[in-house]
Amino acid sequence: MAEPNKAVFLSYARDDAAAARRIAEALRSAGLEVWFDENELRGGDQWDAKIRKQIDACTLFVPVISTHTQTRTKGYFRLEWKLAVDQTHLLAEGVPFIAPVVIDDTKESAAVVPPEFMRVQWSRLPGALPTPSFVEQVKRLLEGKPLEGGRPRPTGVGASLDDARGRAQGAPLQKGLPRWTWGALTAVVVGVAIAFGVARKPAPAPENVPGPQAPAPAPAVAVAAPVAPAAGAKSIAVLPFANMSPEAENAFFADGIHEDVITGLAKIRDLKVISRTSVLAYREAASRNLRKIAADLGVAFVLEGSVRRAGQKVRVTAQLIDARSDEHLWAETYDRDLTDVFALQGELAREIAGALKANLTAGERALIERRPTQDSVAYDLYMQGRVLKQELSATAPPEAYAPIIALYQRAIDRDPAFVDAYVQLALLHGTMYWFGGVDPSPARRALAQAAMEAAQKIAPDAPETRIAQAAFAYTCENDWGKALAAFQAAEAGLPNDAELQYRIGISLRRLGRWPEALEHIERSVVLNPRDRSYVTTQIETLFTMRRYSAIPPLAERFLALFPGDGWLQSYFIRGQYELDGNRAAYLRKLADTPPLPADKHALQAAYVQAFRAGDLAAAEKALSDPRMVTFVSSASGVLAMPASFPRAMVTWLRGDTAGSQAAAREALAHFEAGPWSPRQQRLVNHYIALAKCYLGDGQPAEIMGQAEQLARYDSLMAALVWTESARVLALTGHPEEALVCLRRAVAGGASDTPRELRADPCYAQLKDDPRFEEILRSAKTL
Repeated sequence: MAEPNKAVFLSYARDDAAAARRIAEALRSAGLEVWFDENELRGGDQWDAKIRKQIDACTLFVPVISTHTQTRTKGYFRLEWKLAVDQTHLLAEGVPFIAPVVIDDTKESAAVVPPEFMRVQWSRLPGALPTPSFVEQVKRLLEGKPLEGGRPRPTGVGASLDDARGRAQGAPLQKGLPRWTWGALTAVVVGVAIAFGVARKPAPAPENVPGPQAPAPAPAVAVAAPVAPAAGAKSIAVLPFANMSPEAENAFFADGIHEDVITGLAKIRDLKVISRTSVLAYREAASRNLRKIAADLGVAFVLEGSVRRAGQKVRVTAQLIDARSDEHLWAETYDRDLTDVFALQGELAREIAGALKANLTAGERALIERRPTQDSVAYDLYMQGRVLKQELSATAPPEAYAPIIALYQRAIDRDPAFVDAYVQLALLHGTMYWFGGVDPSPARRALAQAAMEAAQKIAPDAPETRIAQAAFAYTCENDWGKALAAFQAAEAGLPNDAELQYRIGISLRRLGRWPEALEHIERSVVLNPRDRSYVTTQIETLFTMRRYSAIPPLAERFLALFPGDGWLQSYFIRGQYELDGNRAAYLRKLADTPPLPADKHALQAAYVQAFRAGDLAAAEKALSDPRMVTFVSSASGVLAMPASFPRAMVTWLRGDTAGSQAAAREALAHFEAGPWSPRQQRLVNHYIALAKCYLGDGQPAEIMGQAEQLARYDSLMAALVWTESARVLALTGHPEEALVCLRRAVAGGASDTPRELRADPCYAQLKDDPRFEEILRSAKTL
């Protein structure tokens, strides 16, 4: 429980009692003391005195704002609000006390509340569904930590508050390469887009002072450094099972059983189950601190176990522990024949669900008890493939994929009806086709389609088959809407599958449905808090949505999990720069950011850092190094960008027209050589048109038409193509078209912050045009 008197007082209208109860339960489950009277307007002097005493003694007053409070111009809750306002006069300036929460689409600018409420940060919880970030921010406020920048909301915001934030009505609270991501590769992009922050100082505002050009920050409730989400009553982490088999090579079997238990439990909607990736860090049983593990992962219960396989016999032991009290709730030993291992897994899942008092539907029971194959050898091969896949990088060369594909194929050869093996094959082939540097060949696409269609024929309604269908639509057909529909169809059978939540989120991003995308991506992080892909995608999404104030506070936890991660560090640094305008600190910190692992000679990092600092000679030197043929990560992983393309830009900026044209011809040769997949060809055509600008053969109308088509096709790529078009057109003497492109870039998701755009030397010819500054000031959060 919280320290004495460090309590939260919930104030609500009678019609919002159920909503207030949900908020109270979420805070209490996190160990916070909540004063929440469930009999509003009970009346009586004794009751009135109790309420006044609690408002006087509480540390945080949370008024619940809704359409019900809007329509009720008279009510006891309004007296509570006035009493809370009176309390603020007794507090020192900047001490947090009032923290309004909006639970529907009530606009702050029209809210019928005391003026003092308008001077503090609000949060939004649509449907009164508390988020982990909300709970953590409440904790932060109870500890007396200041909101963003240590300041309350400025006065005088009045009716323009919602518009100034650029936040959609009813927007949710903002919460808060990786291995198997199809989406987290946007930050480091081609050409100048890869150089986030460049030579010149922002003209309109002095260094180190936030300028008015930055998009209005997200609500400060969103900026608390996140810890693991509060543990629910039916939340569990299944720790890696110890391999007790005589043969060490049977370790894969123990890992397979472990993964299957997690998969089975994840099919139960009433549970919260942490994904396997996040529990692998706790493999060593001797060093386990169950209370800390549970706190780190945001669960109440932990399952430990062991597996012993000898010949055709299997022994599995399991014990369920309440990590909050270290109480052993249940333990069992199962001795089975190897052929009964699937029944054992189903039995184990049912026993655990029963111990946690989780509701298990008939449909969930059927999914848990489904036998994936009748062939134990095929199952062995399949489990070996899954274990190897855990260590595979999505952008690895084809030869790294080969042994895993071979294992799945051997499993299918043993059992041609093995649906799960077909699904895994479809996912692997589709991923190889998706990444331009792996194998975007028609033959690879055909292999993905064949595996997907085989699964369809055998089990068309299985959630795993739906995932294979969706993945093919995403990676091979680039039909984001079709992919989303199939992923959502699979969700009914896999409600706790972190990877599925992630894939739904990245599909929504491609469709430009940003708030929905963020919710699913954050859900994937809750279910798999130690997965680098999901964490990176969450931060990238916040950045693209210009929710900069939500990014730096995440650094404490995520960089502790992934120290030395250059991707994450760059996002945190860039987000902080947009907030504080401290360019010197921005450049210094980015210069200290480690290069990407694939940037073996640190040449890409050298180019980026030099360009940021305005050292064009050093930037050109890095790009001209013969070891740097293509960027190690660019254009969202769609294609390998030749170093000659940004070299054409840098040499143009240096006044070397001949050098720029030579580099542009080199880039054209690369783009025209091919072959390219359909997805790649769309971008290739665009970059061919851009490269021709340096040769005096640019066609602005063609470039803008291509950018429009690409933006409609893929909302995630929109900012990249519009920004790159604006830069090249501005450089090569097409200012009007450049301004149009820049406006389009700023209207959607962000690839660069307003401060970074203002400092970009490519826009030097636009700086004196008042429209340039007006465009940058128009940037809003999504």
